[in-house]
Amino acid sequence: MTGEKKILVVDDDDLIRELICHFLARSSFEAHSVNDGPEAIEFLEKRHFDIIITDYSMPRMDGLEFTRIVRDRYPRTAVIGMSAFETVEHDFLEAGAHAFFQKPFFLRDMLSVINSVHVP
Repeated sequence: MTGEKKILVVDDDDLIRELICHFLARSSFEAHSVNDGPEAIEFLEKRHFDIIITDYSMPRMDGLEFTRIVRDRYPRTAVIGMSAFETVEHDFLEAGAHAFFQKPFFLRDMLSVINSVHVP
């Protein structure tokens, strides 16, 4: 399934975004990134993504609020939450995320989570 999925990475940490996007591109995904939820919502109005990977802790809008908006507006887009706080996994899943992984993570584990997500 790699290569068929378009992925949007939402994280306010430039280094994390660049690392994830570089790895995804090397793994034959089409990957784009934005700084935060409001910027991602604006981006989603112009482009379709199969999967969104979003951080929990971001300025202007946290990952849970962003996940709820995506679930409401883009029900055919899968959401994967990520955070350094393991306690938010349940909150992400309750907000409608399809999966979660905890920071720090191994890139191969992130890839496994991405490949396990069913894109509607």
